Amino acid sequence: MRTISLLALVAALAAPAVAQTSKTARTAVTNPAQLPDGTYTAVVQRVLDTKDIVVKLSNGTQATLKTNKDNVDFSKCQTNEPIRFSVINGLVAVYAPDSP
Repeated sequence: MRTISLLALVAALAAPAVAQTSKTARTAVTNPAQLPDGTYTAVVQRVLDTKDIVVKLSNGTQATLKTNKDNVDFSKCQTNEPIRFSVINGLVAVYAPDSP
């Protein structure tokens, strides 16, 4: 009887943590390789290094963009800066600040 009560208590205490985990899992993350070739607008969330950046796309999803182009240097980006970029085969070919 005590074992069942203890298990019920543990389950009750764990429920909020499980609910919070499921909310986090609902955050939409877009794989840049799944983005069709084209031009997009986004807001910079975080600069990882000169070739990788995390952005929030205009549709509200988050994506980690990558590039292998010498002319693209993400270290010049600022957090919360709106940018416009073109994707070709899942990689950023060019980007620029998106002026209003």
